[in-house]
Amino acid sequence: MKPFVPYVMPEARARAVALVAEGDMIPAVRLIRQATGLGLKEAKDYVDGLKGEAYARTVPADVQAKARAMIAEGRWKDAAKFVRQETSLGLRAAKDYVDAVRAGLIPVEPPVDRPMLSDRVRAFKTAGDLESAIALVCAETGMRRDEALRFIEALH
Repeated sequence: MKPFVPYVMPEARARAVALVAEGDMIPAVRLIRQATGLGLKEAKDYVDGLKGEAYARTVPADVQAKARAMIAEGRWKDAAKFVRQETSLGLRAAKDYVDAVRAGLIPVEPPVDRPMLSDRVRAFKTAGDLESAIALVCAETGMRRDEALRFIEALH
């Protein structure tokens, strides 16, 4: 069973990621508590889950690609060491980044010639293929079916 992940408005989530990237964990937890009504432990767990994404902002694309290749080979410890050597991240932050990549929490940037997710979903929606649109959103974002449906309904 998938663990409960609270819905956080995109603006609040983006601000929390920025706070984590700046090392301001307590304000990030406070923000998530205010935005969701979560308890302290749940909000802290949520913010801890944002670390990898926050750290990914400091990892250049070529370093991310090489680290992903190492992870795919099962060399995640080497990947963490590599990320640490190639960036300003400390050992703990590099490990958090690698753990987030391993967990699928950091999406691969789409190639320049690949349409955005929203455009691909709109194409399915326009064609009347709601099930394919839902499957695409779930596969690429990890959203549950109900969350994906809300996302799709919000697209114009």
